[in-house]
Amino acid sequence: MTRAESGYGRMGRRGGTRRAERAYTEDHADDYGQDDHQDGYDPEEDFSAEYGHTRPVGTGDPGGADDASDAEQEAEGSGRSPRRGGRGNRGSGASRRRASGVRRAGVDKVSAFSASAIKKVSVLGDRPNQIVYTLAEQSRRKRGTAVLGVLLGAFSLALVTLLGLLSYQLFLAPGGTTAGGDESVVAPPEGHSTLTPEMYLSEPNREDVFGPINERPEGVEPMTEDTVFGGVEEIGLDDMKLDLREGSVTDSCTSLVWGEELGQSLVDGNCIRAASGVYTDADEKYVAQFTLFDLASAEEAAEVESQLDPTNPESGAGFLLTQTNDEIPGLQDGYSQANSQVMGHYLAVFWVAETDGSKPGDDTDMATLSVASMNAARHVYEEVVAVNQAAE
Repeated sequence: MTRAESGYGRMGRRGGTRRAERAYTEDHADDYGQDDHQDGYDPEEDFSAEYGHTRPVGTGDPGGADDASDAEQEAEGSGRSPRRGGRGNRGSGASRRRASGVRRAGVDKVSAFSASAIKKVSVLGDRPNQIVYTLAEQSRRKRGTAVLGVLLGAFSLALVTLLGLLSYQLFLAPGGTTAGGDESVVAPPEGHSTLTPEMYLSEPNREDVFGPINERPEGVEPMTEDTVFGGVEEIGLDDMKLDLREGSVTDSCTSLVWGEELGQSLVDGNCIRAASGVYTDADEKYVAQFTLFDLASAEEAAEVESQLDPTNPESGAGFLLTQTNDEIPGLQDGYSQANSQVMGHYLAVFWVAETDGSKPGDDTDMATLSVASMNAARHVYEEVVAVNQAAE
């Protein structure tokens, strides 16, 4: 038998095997079902450009690689190099081309019912891991965005509710007071002193000085013991020197006065803070009580002053409660005098006396004491300066 005949016989057997495989594929194609769209599917169609993939230049027909592989196998079977050509080899090449045609026909049948799977593989190309990772990331981001949106919505609702509650408490609460003010008049302690000054002077608001604070400024911190009395522990004028014996700040303005109408005027005037300090000289011969009310406006301060005035026939009985005690003498009975001054939205009252309640003599000590006590109102002037600087 010649090499050509031998080669042809082998190719015949190889072709016979493939024909059997083809018959098996055709027999089982119906079992798996064919793609509904096989008529419109071209297995040779290139999807690489559509999905961003490119085929390297010069790859050629994959069938050529198949033929080369068959040639190598044929050479190994015959024990000769494939480079040695001859009629047998040429005949073998023709048989291989016929077998390739048979094999392509078989591939067409398989591709017909698995076109969808092939197309999906073509879509993924060489980057399946990247695509899956990207889709997973997008899914996680969508879930994270949804959760974040829910949390932000809940936070916004809680914030709006809180602001509404604070606004109600600050501006619409019963009594018309802001934070720190009295909603009703606080009753004075039983057995309290009802002492009123025998001489009372008042001074109206001075627009040229206190005009910038005629209305309570927004955003200004409420007065404290430190801001009111921090720089005025010692006050005086000429030879009159006074030391702070006791100072305090309260958010209950009505607790510093007695008299229903006077107390109600503080509530109506939206008084949110009141400071009270008691000074004496080193010998405890003189006493001065300084009181400062923080009201909504100069108009409200003037209304409170009219109710405080013991000489006003249209006002009811009432005045300041004395802040002296067993350790601080004075202002329990006897003679005293007081000056009040509207200072923007503040009302300041300076109440002075000799600790034994005696009337003043021919000297000017009582007048000097009154003027010296006015130095305790430094906090008001500092607020005027701060407001003017903020406006510049």
